[in-house]
Amino acid sequence: MFKKQHLALAIAATLAATNAQAFDAESFTVSGYVKNETAALTKDGTFNGQASSTSDTTKYNDSGDLIKSESTVKLFVNGDVGESSSMHAELQLHNDSKAKGSHYSGNDDYSQSEFLRELYFDTTAGEWDLRLGKQQIVWGTADGAKFMDMINPTDYREMAQNVMAESRIPVWSAKATRYNDDGSNITIALSQPKENSFAGLNDNLSAGVRSNTDLATGTYTSTTWSDMTGTGASANFSNWNADTSSTGHDQGNPFVLKGVDSITGKYNGFLNIVPDLGSVAALFGRAFELTAAAGGATPNNNSGLSATKLNGITAGFTVGGFNSFDSSGGATDATLASFSTAFNTNSAAAGQNGGAGYTFADINLGTTLFWLDDDSTNTNGIGAGNGAGANYTGGATLAAFAGKFDTNLDNKSGTSAVDSVFEYMDRTSFATFDAFVNAKSEYVYDMPDDLDSNLSLKFANTLPNGMNYSLAYTYQYDPNPVINLSWRDSSGNEVTTSRGAGFYTVDSDGDGTADSVYTSVLTITGIGGLAQVADATDYATLRFTQSLERAHNIGAAFDYAFDTESIGPVVIRGEGVYQKDIYSPVIDRGAMSIGDISKALTMRAGDKFKYVIGADVTALTDMMVSAQFIQERNLDFIDNNVDWDGSTCSTTKTLTAENCGVYTADFAAMHMSNGFKKGIENKEFYSLFLSKPFGASGEGRWNNILMLEEGGGRWNRFDVEYSLTNDLIGTVEYNKYWGDDNSQFGQLEAASNVQIGLKYLFE
Repeated sequence: MFKKQHLALAIAATLAATNAQAFDAESFTVSGYVKNETAALTKDGTFNGQASSTSDTTKYNDSGDLIKSESTVKLFVNGDVGESSSMHAELQLHNDSKAKGSHYSGNDDYSQSEFLRELYFDTTAGEWDLRLGKQQIVWGTADGAKFMDMINPTDYREMAQNVMAESRIPVWSAKATRYNDDGSNITIALSQPKENSFAGLNDNLSAGVRSNTDLATGTYTSTTWSDMTGTGASANFSNWNADTSSTGHDQGNPFVLKGVDSITGKYNGFLNIVPDLGSVAALFGRAFELTAAAGGATPNNNSGLSATKLNGITAGFTVGGFNSFDSSGGATDATLASFSTAFNTNSAAAGQNGGAGYTFADINLGTTLFWLDDDSTNTNGIGAGNGAGANYTGGATLAAFAGKFDTNLDNKSGTSAVDSVFEYMDRTSFATFDAFVNAKSEYVYDMPDDLDSNLSLKFANTLPNGMNYSLAYTYQYDPNPVINLSWRDSSGNEVTTSRGAGFYTVDSDGDGTADSVYTSVLTITGIGGLAQVADATDYATLRFTQSLERAHNIGAAFDYAFDTESIGPVVIRGEGVYQKDIYSPVIDRGAMSIGDISKALTMRAGDKFKYVIGADVTALTDMMVSAQFIQERNLDFIDNNVDWDGSTCSTTKTLTAENCGVYTADFAAMHMSNGFKKGIENKEFYSLFLSKPFGASGEGRWNNILMLEEGGGRWNRFDVEYSLTNDLIGTVEYNKYWGDDNSQFGQLEAASNVQIGLKYLFE
């Protein structure tokens, strides 16, 4: 294991540096504290990922519900090692009985709750001071932002509520600092690369393959044509019920972000959606299977939605067009007056069903109410006595398929907003669904190995006028996880997707020529489809691969203090970092609309510049006031009005005008409910921090930080700490989130909470 290797190296290096002198047990001291923090919600609401559908307005959480009951015992061990070296360890026992998530209740490695927080040795080697072991290396000074703090990752399980000393994740490191005669110093550090941890996206995510029952060869098969349409068929579509319930990672955690829910969420996460999409594709394929001859006893197995087998019928029909289609006189696809006519004409021309062709009633949808009309009382809303398929609608068909599954496939809320899979995939051809038959998904890790490391350098000095400054450089694995999508075969080999030639599917002006709604047929090379059910290993798996990627960071920081007559001492400070090859999510709405999922959700490297300028003053008798301006500039921001094939987007080419374009998304807030929100190229934050002691002897202190986010997000934390005795400290904290619910802070409004704590110190 990495940590054991580095621990052994640290100990060996320390012993070598101290000439293997014995430990002085009498010099060791042990101190620590016992602490409990309990937090309760301050309003009714629903956390991201909790709702069961877009129309679900249930308030899953009530004001007063506990979201945290965390007990911690922390020990600090310090002592001398030989004559010129020392050792420090920080250990903790952690339990949170109200935690929501796979690993937040107890101790967990590489998080803010791990047992071994720190273990390092301080010694010297020549003119260098060495610190070897598991540690935090702190180079930044900004409030609520980590720019110069580039070395240690962060545990964001409670967003920014925890102080950085607690949320920062210590890593195994070797740090060497040299103090020069002119007052400057140089620091070199080698550190272990680890990732930031987010609720819903962390190293406890299950890496197993996710799949439903094999619908192509298993529960939904037929032996005779009558079975496929009859009321007693064991494999009847209306009787099928074999969905494998999806699992939302850390579901119910108050701080799951919308961007994370889009990946691992039970309802909106594509990791869980893909297996259901694979099952729907299999059901589509079975529904459109045809018999070889009129009244034939054997269905034309393995034809499915193949454009070749169905003579091009399904290629021209899209999900969006089918959703709006009505057999009594609705939308047309290609040059065809109606789906029924097309189905009949093409199948008759192919000599199928004795040359008679097929109509709606021949499609294998069983006795679902929207399809076969036996309701003379008209209680189901379908026209009574009109026969099979007389009042068919495509929307009802899609809803019936999607209703078999518990992910966000269809627009169950009936709103005009684009907020479900079938709506985002509105230009996806029915023939494309053949590639998705029985698709699976998996989440795998491709993280740095035990011998990888980050390199960090810093130079710090003070100018003659008293201004302190520092320059830093790191060549490191950026701690924000990069997630890439790829289709894989049964052996795990990557396979490519292929888009056919573009074509129009709708005759918008009725002149007999298709002139709007531009699409293509997508295939996954060599696998997928009902035509390959003989070999179940041919089905595709959409792999989500999490990795860390190398990046260059060049940073600088300064602070300068001066006196003024009106407001007294003022400190001006700032820090910034230029980052090369930092990954950001990019959404291709055109690719998504035609079903090219692996190309629709990608992460791409680019450069960024982040900086903060702040000023600190003292006012109203020892009250510190600190204001900051923060900006994050994406130097390679993408916002292109192009379609899946590179052509210019236009309202005539799409069923919904917004389903086109390529852009950099907002990593924290992108979600199906908000059109996979576009990011802000130069995003700004403003903060105001106040801190003041109180009490006869200054035994108490209150603090307040307000963060304002461009885009409408707001967060305010007010906390009070008071020493009840020399050993007992009480705390109260109130966190309020509000504003636009598609912003980083505003989306967490339901997580607003009040927290009380009690800490007992001991030595």
